[in-house]
Amino acid sequence: MTACWNDIMENVSADHKKTYEYVFEYFSDMILSGELKLNDKIPPERDIAARLGVSRNSVREVIHILEISGLVESVQGSGNYIRCRPQDYMVKSINMFMALQQIGYREIFDLRCAYEYTALRLAMDNITSEELDEMRAILVKMDETEQAKDSAVLDVQFHQKILYASRNRLLLMYTQMIGSLLDHFVEDFRAKILMVEERADLLRSSHWDIYEALVRKDFETGVLAMNRHFKVVGEELDRMEQS
Repeated sequence: MTACWNDIMENVSADHKKTYEYVFEYFSDMILSGELKLNDKIPPERDIAARLGVSRNSVREVIHILEISGLVESVQGSGNYIRCRPQDYMVKSINMFMALQQIGYREIFDLRCAYEYTALRLAMDNITSEELDEMRAILVKMDETEQAKDSAVLDVQFHQKILYASRNRLLLMYTQMIGSLLDHFVEDFRAKILMVEERADLLRSSHWDIYEALVRKDFETGVLAMNRHFKVVGEELDRMEQS
């Protein structure tokens, strides 16, 4: 047991915390301190209960919570293991949070702008020739399709390629967390933007310019292209909010 956990146990009384919170902080402390690592087997429930002076039911409750969150896997006949698969739980939680807080397209758009510029900068150094070929193939399909829904799917794929090419796992994790709302955002706005030929052409050309900038590893040109892209989307957002 770590010194940090001992301090918690000495300074926080049972009157102020529920038993399961003690157990949860035990697991948190063990993971953050490195005593429990990825794929490590968790000690048996009875051992943890005896160590902390709590019931096995309290330990079992916390392990179940960690299992739901993707941080623990229960292997029948073997035991419980530390894992790191929280995406599904986090996606559901953040989407429910956004719905309850009534997070709108404007805030989603602002967040998207922030992380895509960073992803573009990182992709300049990390993108492979195979990924560039895949991006080009997506753009060709976008030019050929006449269906807004199909084009929106390809739009998402194009920007995901930039994110994956950033090689930044936190960027990928956070975009996955808002993925479903972001997909709806792109689809809704593409449908509106494509109704006006001039705006559709601007959006199409900005995608190609972003791609060409990545080919040449020209970040400044890529930023200018990204600016044009977001200007088209931002103007459509302004029109929607004013209507």
